[in-house]
Amino acid sequence: MPVLPTAEITDSHRRRALVLLFMVSLFNYGDRNMIGILVPAIKADLGLSDTEIGFITGLAFSLFYALMGIPIARLADRFSRRGIVSIALAVWSAMTCACGLAQNFVQLALARVLVGVGEAGATPPSHAIIADLFPKARRAFALSVYAFGSPMGVIIAYLAGAWLTQEYGWRVTLFAFGVPGIAVAVLIYRALPEPPRGASELNAGDAPITSASLKEALRTLLAKPAFRQNAIGSGLFAFLWFGLLSWAPSFFTRTHAMPLAEVGAWLSLALGLSQLLGVWLGGVLGDKLGARDVRWYPWLCALSMVGSAPFYLVVFLSPTPMLALVALFCAVTISIMQSGPQHWITQAVAGPRMRATATATYLLIVNLISGFGAQIVGVLSDALNPAYGVNSLGMALLGVAIVLSLWSALHFWRIGRTLAADIAAADVAKV
Repeated sequence: MPVLPTAEITDSHRRRALVLLFMVSLFNYGDRNMIGILVPAIKADLGLSDTEIGFITGLAFSLFYALMGIPIARLADRFSRRGIVSIALAVWSAMTCACGLAQNFVQLALARVLVGVGEAGATPPSHAIIADLFPKARRAFALSVYAFGSPMGVIIAYLAGAWLTQEYGWRVTLFAFGVPGIAVAVLIYRALPEPPRGASELNAGDAPITSASLKEALRTLLAKPAFRQNAIGSGLFAFLWFGLLSWAPSFFTRTHAMPLAEVGAWLSLALGLSQLLGVWLGGVLGDKLGARDVRWYPWLCALSMVGSAPFYLVVFLSPTPMLALVALFCAVTISIMQSGPQHWITQAVAGPRMRATATATYLLIVNLISGFGAQIVGVLSDALNPAYGVNSLGMALLGVAIVLSLWSALHFWRIGRTLAADIAAADVAKV
């Protein structure tokens, strides 16, 4: 499919793009987060420590995901974003299958590294396509639709992953998730609309927008306080989030002695359905409040992080699993409301000349911070084990959740000081 002329972009193209990119996001987050529900089986089968598991679920994926993001985004800012998304999906799906063939820690870690390399090609070009198809007034909700792939991926990963693992083993589960992604990659290549760069900002008669050089893009982005604060705040939240996704199943199987299939079913609600609700609320409220004052985008992020923090005390200190799960549902619903607004901020301060590079740079910072989430929780759990025994994992998760929630809120709140000026500068630099 060739690049669509700006004048020919219709709502039908926008809807089709959102559906297809939602599917990309679904496989992205499903394959990424499924490892959490497999941890008890993998740990027992391969004889791994919590520290080793933390590396596989955290740094092995996140470090290379972050480092490959900018090179791939530079390609996306110059060449076909549709082609890059489809190739990336095929690569990480194949590497998910490779994880199922691993016989030891080294092989599994290497396969997870390559999953991260493939997934680095998903979000930057996807966000760029969405930002070029949708004007600012509709963009936060559109980005939230893409973000819906995260909760739906978690729901499918935890429900199907837990059942498949219990019935057929963790290796079959990885193949069941990896193989369909290769087929969807072909569909993406054939059917995803490719808009002109800057289509949502161009007026009739405007010259086509050219991509900024890497040096110019990095200099421009990193000079903007709103961009820096947003990336740091998002990274601190992601530190907490990936630690939670990686270790929540193990927490409930260890601390509350729940069967794996039961844990998968309940966590699909507490970590999945809650995300759907929170992402939708964040997108709707972000666009509604942001229309009055753009500072509401970061303020909403900050308020969501502060509001979620008290619920983690109940999650990790409750003596009953049902109360802990209800509190976890509330914490995730509130905290994840920042998803759409934080991505809106990145695209708004970047402008059309560096959309994919902006997302990749943002993700580089986010993942360099968050990549240590699962690892630190695992290390803390091992360190606290002599004092807390079976509850050491819960204590590690509690400390990380409270500290990171409040810390990230501080950075989100500070964005409001310069956001309007940073957006105005991006709107001027279109050529």
